[in-house]
Amino acid sequence: MNLRISLTGPGCLFIAAAGCASPPALPDGECIGAEFRPAAVHRLAELDRQPSAFYDRTVLVEARIEAVCQKVGCWMKLVDGDSEALVRWEAGCGGAFTFPKDAAGKRVIVQGSYYPKEIAPADIEHLREEAGGAVSIPARTHELNVSAILVIAP
Repeated sequence: MNLRISLTGPGCLFIAAAGCASPPALPDGECIGAEFRPAAVHRLAELDRQPSAFYDRTVLVEARIEAVCQKVGCWMKLVDGDSEALVRWEAGCGGAFTFPKDAAGKRVIVQGSYYPKEIAPADIEHLREEAGGAVSIPARTHELNVSAILVIAP
C-alpha cells in the first residue's frame, strides 16, 4: 500500500500511524514514506565528488528522477549532471511503499543511506527491462536505500 500525502504548507500532515512530516526547509510536494528528519539537503553531484564522506549515515539528497521501475515501482534512478545513483526502499521490493511510476523527469529529495553498489550484468538487463528499456544502468554505481521521498511540486 502506498501512502501519499500532498504538502500544503511547510510540512506534511500526519495520517494514521505512518506519518510523513518534513522539516520547514523542504519545498512543497508529494511526500511518500516515513518521517523526514531535519538535515541539510545535498545535491547528488555533491555526494559523487566525495562519496565516502557520506557513507554510514542518513542523508537528504536532491536530484532528478531519470527512470522508475514500471513493473511495481520498487526502484528509481536519479541523476544530477553527470552523477547518478539507484534508489530502493529500505524495506525492499514489495514493502509498504512504492515509487510513483509517472515520476520520471521530476525533482525529488530522498532520505536514506548512501553506499557503493556493483550490479551484475543479468541484474542490469532486468532493471533496464523494468524501466522500459530506455535507461542506462552502470555496473558500478552508488545506491540510496531510502525511508522517505519528497517529489517536489512543479
